[in-house]
Amino acid sequence: MGPLKRRAAPWLWLALLAGGPGVAACASHHATGDATLVITKGGTYSGAYASTASGTACVRVATTEPVVLDGCALTGPGNLIEAGEGADLTVRNCRGRGLPPTADKQAPGRFLDAYRPRRLVVEHNAFVQTSGIVVNRWSGTGAPGQTLTVRYNLARDVDGRWRNNTGSTHCSFLILNTVQHVPGVDIAYNEVVNAPGQSLVEDNINLYNSSGTAASPLHVHDNFVRGAYPFPAAAGQFTGSGLTTDGDAKTVDGATAFVEADHNQFVATGNAAMNIAAGHDIYFHDNRAITAGYLPDGARFNAGHAGLGVFNFYKQPATVFFGHRVAHNAVGYVKWGGTDPAPDRQDLSPGACAPCTDTEHLPGPIGWITEEGEWRTWQQKLRKAGVAVGPQLARAGSVSK
Repeated sequence: MGPLKRRAAPWLWLALLAGGPGVAACASHHATGDATLVITKGGTYSGAYASTASGTACVRVATTEPVVLDGCALTGPGNLIEAGEGADLTVRNCRGRGLPPTADKQAPGRFLDAYRPRRLVVEHNAFVQTSGIVVNRWSGTGAPGQTLTVRYNLARDVDGRWRNNTGSTHCSFLILNTVQHVPGVDIAYNEVVNAPGQSLVEDNINLYNSSGTAASPLHVHDNFVRGAYPFPAAAGQFTGSGLTTDGDAKTVDGATAFVEADHNQFVATGNAAMNIAAGHDIYFHDNRAITAGYLPDGARFNAGHAGLGVFNFYKQPATVFFGHRVAHNAVGYVKWGGTDPAPDRQDLSPGACAPCTDTEHLPGPIGWITEEGEWRTWQQKLRKAGVAVGPQLARAGSVSK
């Protein structure tokens, strides 16, 4: 996506155990091959499911009857869960672990790859070393309850690297690809931590030609995202972010639209924390964006561009790219050679943040200790809200290390 758009606290492995040019690759990852379990009848399913090949899913949902995956343990190099057209799927209290790809030019599989579902709830799961969640289009009619919620999940090391590091696939913690005009979408209280050298994520959250409604905006709030690094992490070129509104639609009806993103924390994100690269009626407010200029090993983090950016990457007409607001965000973003609001800072993208108002420029120096402070703030926030992330049932299956 252009240089503006495009990519701790402890890494908490023990806790886990107890858009743009990448969209085509992400969307086409949905497989039609084998699966360890193929569900053809509605109901609640639990258990441990494993695959050994990139082309084999652990679980495939092949029914439009309501299905609940509850307390499953999933391991494999391919997609851990796949859901087909018209799926009514709830995934909760599951644990997933991606394994290295068994085929060339393949990334680790998705935790969940859903194609045209009509209802999707993904809550209280934990997954590591997968290429995240993709929801590719939508078949719901807008009837009550036919919506999308992704909440209270714990993700570690979203990874698009091919085997033997011969290339990569753009991937995200969550990408919505052409999920349009859906009311009630709630993406909240997810905790995503990507370690340098162990992950390769593009936009942690990518909204591509996806939209809520004027009365019910697509809501992304109260998430904690730490880490969007190139590979190797000290490299200077990177095109990911914390969150980006994305998409090449040329009509107002098809564009990313009616999005509200607030009270999120984006930490250590190369390139940018939050970008509006496409769409209309998008509102970013009361977020925190903190990126230090160093990696945990003391090396310089060279992949920074700017904390916040608003730019018409796809050159959409004025009838499509309009109505943006970016207000009351707290930013401390280190870019070596930057100038805003001080040397080696770039809180706002140069010449590409006209709608950004009332920005709180955090006092320097912004360093590793500042990023660690954001982790503590997140933990306090969870306690205050009475929220726990990750699986909640003692009977949930475990994933071996």
